[in-house]
Order: sequence, then C-alpha cells, then structure tokens
Amino acid sequence: MDVWREFEHNEITHSGAHYLMTVQQLIEEQGYARVSDVAREMHITPGSASIMIKSLREKGYLEEDRNRFLLLSDEGNRLAQSVWSHRQILIAFLKGVLHIDAEQAEIDACKIEHLISTKTGERLLLFLQFLLSDDPHGKAFLKSYWDANVLAICDFETCAVCEEVGECLVIRSESA
Repeated sequence: MDVWREFEHNEITHSGAHYLMTVQQLIEEQGYARVSDVAREMHITPGSASIMIKSLREKGYLEEDRNRFLLLSDEGNRLAQSVWSHRQILIAFLKGVLHIDAEQAEIDACKIEHLISTKTGERLLLFLQFLLSDDPHGKAFLKSYWDANVLAICDFETCAVCEEVGECLVIRSESA
C-alpha cells in the first residue's frame, strides 16, 4: 500500500472541515448561519465562502433551509464533531504531555486534526487520560519521560527509534 496516497482518501479537506466547524459554531452562538456569516467569521470573501459551501452541500455535509440559513446534515455534524474532538485531544496532548506552548499547540493541532482516524483519536485520548490521571503509573511514566532529558540530542548508538530508521532523526529534523 502506498501510505502517502491515503491522504487523498480523507473524508474532508482541511478547509472543508473548518467551514463545517464554523457553521456549527455560528449556529451555537447566534442560532443560525448564513454564507455571509461564514465569510465574515473566516475572514474571506462571500464569493469564496459560497463556492466551498456549494461543494459541501453537494457532498451532503450542509443543507440550506427556505430562509437560506445553513444547517449541518447528520454527516456534516458528525464530521465537525470528530474534527473538533481531535483538535481538543491534540491540543491537550501537545500542551499537557509534550509541554508545547498554547499558541503552537493550537497551530499544530489545527494542521493534524482532520488527518487522524477516529481510532487513532480514541487511542490518543485514552493514552492522554492515563498520562494525566491520578494513576501512579501514568505520573511515573511522565516523570520518567521528562527526567530522561528528552529534549537533549539523542544518542544514535542507544536510541531505538533512530537505530530502527538507520540515522539520527533529531539531527535530520534540525537541518530541515
């Protein structure tokens, strides 16, 4: 299997996910969403918003009522909820476990949120719940992780991850 081709099989694009979440947010905040509201909220032109919204309607993710208010279909709502959940899980993981600052965690989570599978999101949530719980094993794991000075350059000779790949990944990522 060509793993890189899996990207093309995502249910929705990054942009499409943001449109659905924006519609959902507007409905929650003001009780309705129109194309002009979506455009304003996303800082884009109404014409651009209209094009994407038409595409999302054609795919069955959005509907429009007789007053031209946008509604999420069941499938659109499921996707918006899924992406939003993935974002929250990723932000919590990046901030709570990896100690990434809030702004960068939000940026990175936004880049990843629509790419992970439901199963990966669920497993990451379970792992996160364990690590951040009062379970002494989770606390010990995190303490051990941070005590190991993980931010130092790894030693290629003793790093199982780099050994598996055949080169030091830290040095490679720094030179990129």
